[in-house]
Amino acid sequence: MKVPVHKIVGDVCMTYKDGERLQREFREAFDRGDTVELDFDKTRIFVTAFFNAAVASLLENYSRDELERRLKIVNLPPAVKELLDHSLDNADRYYHDLNFREVRVSNPDRAPASSTRATAAPPAFGFRSWSG
Repeated sequence: MKVPVHKIVGDVCMTYKDGERLQREFREAFDRGDTVELDFDKTRIFVTAFFNAAVASLLENYSRDELERRLKIVNLPPAVKELLDHSLDNADRYYHDLNFREVRVSNPDRAPASSTRATAAPPAFGFRSWSG
């Protein structure tokens, strides 16, 4: 399945909501096991919040290897590929490394670090932007 990103979100890939909209366009095919190609031709502004929703959130249910094998990204400038990789790296750690997800909330003067923990909430995998 080939997905022309600009036809779904326009030339600006900025918001988490736009990323969710893009993922809705291809998620059913991806879940069936199909290969999906996201074509970023005619897009020009990118923010990691968009990539977090559109692509990185898939790592909750899929491995990084499977995602890279079945989700093809085309016409993305190299600098923007770095943004996408940043988003994927953080999401991969968040979803697959429990030590990364745990956030210490204890006061060292009152309780041992292991006694009180909270789990960080997704999907804030970092924020970066690129415009070209």
